Amino acid sequence: MRFTLILGCLLVCSLIGNTQQTEFDLSPQDTVYDNRVKTIQFYRYKPEEELMPFLVLNVKEHLQLTFDMLEGAPSELYYSFFHFDQNWLPTDLRPEEYYKDFQEQRITEYASSRKTIIPYIHYILPVPSDGFLVSGNYLICVSDRFKNVLFTRRFFISENKVLVSLKVKDPVNAEIYRSHQALELSINTNKLSIQNNEQELQVQIFQNGDPNTRLVRNKPNSVLGDLFYFNKPDDILFPGKKEFRHKDIRTIQSTTQDILFWDEIDQVYHCWLKTDEVRAQKLYLSDDDINGRFLILNRDQDQAELTSDYFKAHFTLNRAVPYDEPVYVYGGLSDWQLKPEFKMEYDPSRKAYFAYIWLKMGYYNFMYALEDANGLPDTGPLEGDWYETENDYYVLVYYKVLGLSLIHISRAHETDSYLVCRLLLEK
Repeated sequence: MRFTLILGCLLVCSLIGNTQQTEFDLSPQDTVYDNRVKTIQFYRYKPEEELMPFLVLNVKEHLQLTFDMLEGAPSELYYSFFHFDQNWLPTDLRPEEYYKDFQEQRITEYASSRKTIIPYIHYILPVPSDGFLVSGNYLICVSDRFKNVLFTRRFFISENKVLVSLKVKDPVNAEIYRSHQALELSINTNKLSIQNNEQELQVQIFQNGDPNTRLVRNKPNSVLGDLFYFNKPDDILFPGKKEFRHKDIRTIQSTTQDILFWDEIDQVYHCWLKTDEVRAQKLYLSDDDINGRFLILNRDQDQAELTSDYFKAHFTLNRAVPYDEPVYVYGGLSDWQLKPEFKMEYDPSRKAYFAYIWLKMGYYNFMYALEDANGLPDTGPLEGDWYETENDYYVLVYYKVLGLSLIHISRAHETDSYLVCRLLLEK
């Protein structure tokens, strides 16, 4: 059994202050408001390594935000930051209380695409940690000079104040023993004064950085000094899923194991991808994946960010009988959302679902998902679940106390939970 465990602790509170000067009336989630915006990536080190973008307060590092605008000339673009609590509600802080610089600043680094059929401008924005004054949940908003918001992205700023240990256990319930993964965790608060566990402490756990997988726990099962234990059997459960599907679309000059053929229609490249099958009843197969993320890569030319073309990728999923619920292509490429442009249509004559999606040359992980009764993605009926699947987990622990804000996120890449704990202690 192999798991990748990414552990962390995120501690947040609202400080006393006045309302943020810029009224925030947008949804505090990753959202694209302009269809010219494509291929947004937000990461700290490398896009293949980052599930959730975060910085550590008072540690010299930065996030990298990159995106494309499908247009022939650069635009005058600006960005702003907004501060939120653990429930993604705006805090009472004024912008100057959580950020040193001006609230609105211009994006100055960009370059034009080269030798591509679809012209675009590639923008790059470093987000350094030394500009922020407090920890917490943040949203970056990118807008044009007319104040039209183009897109938003979430990120987190932490403080190294506590230690978190995570263990993966076998579920106790025999009915889900081979389909789910159970977690147990402990938090060493390092003598933080916590008077009311349920009101001051909140734990959030995410699988593969997918916000739809969030589990929230407010009450530890037991407390021993500075150690808070969340170890009730089967209390923290996740469907195991299966390894993500992948499409290797790094070249337009030839086919790959994932590409059937290329075509050019009305000066647009079209890529017909290998037909997929429903995997719910199929055996689990181990496979190296990047857990739902995507990479911009180009085998044909250097500088993939500028030389990779946009094209329409044609996805096909065989299914003899249509589902009652809508089917979507789902993952990091869809911002972990069931977006209309990623919805598949069923063709009864061909007994298959079809979708064509604008993508940029690269390597993509994804799954097929149904939309459940609550409007949330459900991959189980299409992909299946297996306890041996390798998944990434983030643990965010929020600590809220009057007049104090603390956050901590620490990372560890190990397949053995004992080594993960030891690595956290070493840090």
